[in-house]
Amino acid sequence: MAVLAENKTKLMLPRGAVGYYSSSLLDPLRTASGGGLGIVFPYQPDITYQQSVSYSSYDLVHTNYSYNAYRNTPSPSIQVMAQFSSVTEGEAAYTLAVLHFLRSVTKMWFGIGDVSNTPTAGTPPPVLRFSSFGTQQFNDIRCVVANFSTTYDSNVDLKDYGGQQVPTIMTFAIDLLVQNTPDRQKKVYSTSSFVRGSAYTQGFI
Repeated sequence: MAVLAENKTKLMLPRGAVGYYSSSLLDPLRTASGGGLGIVFPYQPDITYQQSVSYSSYDLVHTNYSYNAYRNTPSPSIQVMAQFSSVTEGEAAYTLAVLHFLRSVTKMWFGIGDVSNTPTAGTPPPVLRFSSFGTQQFNDIRCVVANFSTTYDSNVDLKDYGGQQVPTIMTFAIDLLVQNTPDRQKKVYSTSSFVRGSAYTQGFI
């Protein structure tokens, strides 16, 4: 069964993320509904979700088993492996925009040219919103891009687009880290609401 249109995997900028919406290089990533900006993955990517729990181990003399004391539950990590085709000019423009988007959202605002601009120099990369598969799977998860990579395969044909040569198939590996502020954890999150399932609608996993 194909993924429903409303459940397509998305990695979006928040509406208030100034500094990005004015870039013409990102125009192919503007969504028709609501005027959002970000990646709507054309093909369902492979998604790996990982949640770890931290325990400290204590050893007692002359015992057969150690004891584990709970420390904390770190933020989950999400890995996305996605393919983009560039057979048509529209697809090539989209692939180039995806590459530019990922390069842009992994950089802080820096340099003399940003001193008097908004965002100002020193502003960190934006916190994005990741969604996929429906509201109880990944629903507007606040996250940052920790790493991304792609391969320019020499065995893949190239598409000419505006003086650029784009591989007709490119695979992107994207590592996401869930990013919630201490204020959100304290005032919005509660484990009781998570167990009931209502925390999913608030962007927690």
